[in-house]
Amino acid sequence: MAKSSFYAVRNGRSTGVFNNWETCKSLVDGFPGARYKKFSTMAEARSFAEQGSSNSRPSSSFREPQSRQAHRESQSSRIGYGPHTMRSGRSAGERTGPYDSQNTNLKLKTGSSREMSPTRSPTMKNNQESRRNGQKANQRFYGVKSSNPNVESKIFENWSECQRYVSGKSGISFKKLDSLEEAQNFVNGTSSKDFDFIGQNREQFTAKYSRTLEEGAVVQDCNVYCDGSALSNGTRSSRAGYGVYFEQEGGANISEPLREGAQTNNRAEIQAVSSALDQIWTNLTDNKRNLKYQIKTDSEYVAKLLNDRYMGYDVRKLGQLPNSDLIGPLVQKFVKVKKFYEINEKVFGSSKFHIEWVRGHAGDAGNEKADELARLGASKS
Repeated sequence: MAKSSFYAVRNGRSTGVFNNWETCKSLVDGFPGARYKKFSTMAEARSFAEQGSSNSRPSSSFREPQSRQAHRESQSSRIGYGPHTMRSGRSAGERTGPYDSQNTNLKLKTGSSREMSPTRSPTMKNNQESRRNGQKANQRFYGVKSSNPNVESKIFENWSECQRYVSGKSGISFKKLDSLEEAQNFVNGTSSKDFDFIGQNREQFTAKYSRTLEEGAVVQDCNVYCDGSALSNGTRSSRAGYGVYFEQEGGANISEPLREGAQTNNRAEIQAVSSALDQIWTNLTDNKRNLKYQIKTDSEYVAKLLNDRYMGYDVRKLGQLPNSDLIGPLVQKFVKVKKFYEINEKVFGSSKFHIEWVRGHAGDAGNEKADELARLGASKS
């Protein structure tokens, strides 16, 4: 097995330990006073990163994904998604269902818990206004956004409590924010840029895609599992493919080779979700299907990109990311389906469309089926 390398960022756009150079590079390039270093052990890298500058924010808990083989080899001891999310051979979870972004009471963790409505907080533009609205001057909030159905999304008022909560958990992102409203938007997946990605304003989109439920019609749930595979991943002879398993619609399953670009597992994972969104969009708009879809993937990269990270970019910046030829269309497709469900919540319910992360090769029948379809797709290359 190849020797592992760990890239520690002490001072950069965010801090933490990462397992590939590209992610590290994106956090330090052009950042004044950037401090970073490559290590051969996790302990050394973590020690370096945790001495980070106060000018750097804690990592927003995102990294480039490992190859499937590397992922399998590191299940018992793997890098977390930030400086304080190290795990060794244990799973963590605190509830049995995903956070419902439409819940009117979101718990703000402050030592003594109190309820705060995500819809009532005013924008806090300066210290004077913040004090008027009950926020202390220079107060910060820490949002935890979960793609993991076993971990609840939460908001904290101090970093130490947030740090304890995220430590050892997979499928989560966390971020330091300047106001409660910003933290609520982060946790709820609310973005003012969504219609920019679609290329239509809200009025145009609503007029074109509003739906009504015919009398006697019933909305059904449909789980959609996505996976990517690359045979001989990381070599010149690599062949990649992707699979999509529609649990309640067997005839819609997808098993295809990756036809363009580098033949990597990462690109195949992206394309799997992108193809699933194509089919979902057709079913909802052209075929007028009454289905509430839930996409599930074992790619934390894709889940977190679509559940929160894309909101920090505009169209131009998305075009600068690795694999932007796939990521740009992926984000646009996701936002369209997300907004479709939002404007039609009277038909499909108020729970927000999101991507659910599932642990790969953990006995989930749907995930195993998608993996089988992905490997079959790769063999067609």
